[in-house]
Amino acid sequence: MKQRDMNEINAFILHCSANGPNSRIGAYEIRKYHTLPVSAGGRGWEDIGYHFVIKTDGTVEQGRKLEYQGAHCTGHNRLSIGICLVGGVDVSGQPQDNFTFLQFEALAMMLRELRKRWPKAVIYGHNEFANKACPVFDVPAFLKRYGIAKDPSRPEWDAKRWPHFRAKEFSGLWGEGDMPGTWANALDALEALRAAYGHPLVIAHSEWKESVPALIVDLRIPAADRQAVIRMAMEHGFSSARALSTGVRVYMGWE
Repeated sequence: MKQRDMNEINAFILHCSANGPNSRIGAYEIRKYHTLPVSAGGRGWEDIGYHFVIKTDGTVEQGRKLEYQGAHCTGHNRLSIGICLVGGVDVSGQPQDNFTFLQFEALAMMLRELRKRWPKAVIYGHNEFANKACPVFDVPAFLKRYGIAKDPSRPEWDAKRWPHFRAKEFSGLWGEGDMPGTWANALDALEALRAAYGHPLVIAHSEWKESVPALIVDLRIPAADRQAVIRMAMEHGFSSARALSTGVRVYMGWE
């Protein structure tokens, strides 16, 4: 097994064991499967691939030692910690979110503790790196429910106090309930555009067209940068963009 510099760890990757509901297995059984010779139906590895296993009763078990690179996510093992929740398929072997409340509570507690040591690590589901259902449950929804940031360098924000933008007008776009999906998508696109542009964006005006639905945002952009910002806007999720006399108008939705 390959040892690694633990100061370089930058990701926690969540997995499921692909076992049926109410499974009682743990690290012992998974280690046995991972280390059995291929000829005996195993993986033939030196040790269990995950660093932690969370059983259905919420018990957290140590897997591979943290100082060793895991074997749980191809191309991302050296800098990550692999955490596996037992479960993830139904009785017919199809993906199913059958994890217990105790597992999610234990996972939340573990992630908070790991963050104390690796405060900049990003949390991923295995399906963000591979074309598979693992870990089956909705990772962003889980993190939101427990108040854990997926990426500490990009904390979740609400538009009314968005730190990256000097906004003149955000009012009246939505009520007390959830913001419209188009507006939420536009916020993500604006964040991507700001990062690509490399400068703060000054929002001169914003208008929500309920009948479309669409969001229109006018950005104050220096004349020399307008064509580049239009191109970047189209590359980073906006439906369309065009130049104004004072900057760039971007659209999310259909005009």
